Amino acid sequence: MMSIADDATYRKHRSFGGKSQAIELCLTALVFASVGAVTWAIRGTTGWDGVDGTIVPGFTWGLLWYYVCQRKGIDARGIPLWLGLGIALGGELGYGQYVSWIRGQFATRDGAIPISPWLGYAWFMVCGIGWGAPGGIVLGWALHSKVTRKYWAFRSLLFIALLFLLFNSAFIDWLGARFVHLCPRLLFPNATTVNYSDALDNHLGRTIYTNTQNACVLAWWCLAMLCAALHKDRFTLTAGTIIGGGFGLAFPISALWCLGYVNHPGYIDWWKMWELNAGVYLGILYVLVLYWSIRHVDPSCNTQSPTSEASDLDSKRPGLGPWSQAIFAGLGVYLFTTCTFSEHFQWTGILLGLFYLLCTLLATRRSIREHDTGNALQELQCRVSIIYSTFLLLFILLHGGSSKIGAFLKIYDIGEMDQYGWPPGRILLFSIPAAFVTMLTLVIMARALYSSSSRQHGYARLPERMIDLIALICVIGILTIWPSQIAGLYAALTGLAIASFTRLNRHFDKIDATTTFE
Repeated sequence: MMSIADDATYRKHRSFGGKSQAIELCLTALVFASVGAVTWAIRGTTGWDGVDGTIVPGFTWGLLWYYVCQRKGIDARGIPLWLGLGIALGGELGYGQYVSWIRGQFATRDGAIPISPWLGYAWFMVCGIGWGAPGGIVLGWALHSKVTRKYWAFRSLLFIALLFLLFNSAFIDWLGARFVHLCPRLLFPNATTVNYSDALDNHLGRTIYTNTQNACVLAWWCLAMLCAALHKDRFTLTAGTIIGGGFGLAFPISALWCLGYVNHPGYIDWWKMWELNAGVYLGILYVLVLYWSIRHVDPSCNTQSPTSEASDLDSKRPGLGPWSQAIFAGLGVYLFTTCTFSEHFQWTGILLGLFYLLCTLLATRRSIREHDTGNALQELQCRVSIIYSTFLLLFILLHGGSSKIGAFLKIYDIGEMDQYGWPPGRILLFSIPAAFVTMLTLVIMARALYSSSSRQHGYARLPERMIDLIALICVIGILTIWPSQIAGLYAALTGLAIASFTRLNRHFDKIDATTTFE
């Protein structure tokens, strides 16, 4: 949930409209879009799998969301974690075979047969909704967390069902076989000319699995939106519509770049151009939700006033108690990380999830022991959330980046291993910076949990740190794609991101310097 951290700053920024608001919106969109392009392209690079790779753009957008809100006097430290985890879940969905479909080619064991290109675009749209839907729905839940226990029960069941659809391949195989047997035309193209129930080649088997899973996630999105409508949850409805539905429209548009393989196959990496374009669109969609959310921050939720009206209202709402909140959040992150790394790095996911669960429980225990108010507990949980979000982003960047960076530095030959291989050189390359980041995070987390200092919503060096993060992402991105000419686009987009971010920061400074406001 977003709350007002500095009432004077919040009201000052809210009073600026018209041209000033338009300039701010455009600059923010440029930052989110350009950073989103680079990070979404990094996501598809060797070294990262589907879900863990999508953590990179998701958490980067989340931290940018936090930065914009912090500059406008709003505390949004709890948002980056759930924004990043939500969009990352979509990374489990596949879509590769749709590229040939939009070119009118459908691969079979006996060669390619014709297919209507509109079917490819239609399935790109279904997959785009599936990629964006978890991000939009989970973000909506984070924005609107003060709900009844019954609605949280619905959310919990929906979240578990989503994980089941995404990570239980046996169930998707079984369900796909049922569709093949009962109604193959519903989900599978050329069902009248191709025998899907026969011994399958790789393409047909992949089509059955991919289409079944994408259709299931589309149905899940519709169910989540229906639940939000029944509970009058406008935050989830808005975020789910813009992020899920919006990316459903943007995904097939981005795929148009892949038509370049027909006309100029060797000119450039068209797949990367598609990924860059998809990141631009999704970044803009998040900006739309960001500014809609800022306009709907509840003025009664002021974290500077422990005895404020918000505390009285929250005590009367039949929502989750402090331990229930901590356990729900902790187990949610634990299930996410465990599922994400279950196929190749199981213990990595388990340890990452346990780390967040432990910190959340410690924060709750300390708050209850010291008889803190509800706002003080929220403060501790927000500290844990923003620190862990930053840590997980850096950890994943190092974890995936070590695959190609080691080859770039000629520590080992990338041709001798796949992206999941860990030769001694890669282990050494990853372990030293990863150990430093982990130890630094432990120290910062310990200070956040046990420091008796007052709340710190404003960070003077936050703009510098955000620029450092953008530059680090660019360096890792270039090293992992080198020597492809796309690396030049990475550098250009990063330059645009830093230039836009610097002007956005000056814009905020100018508003902060004003002495009067309505």
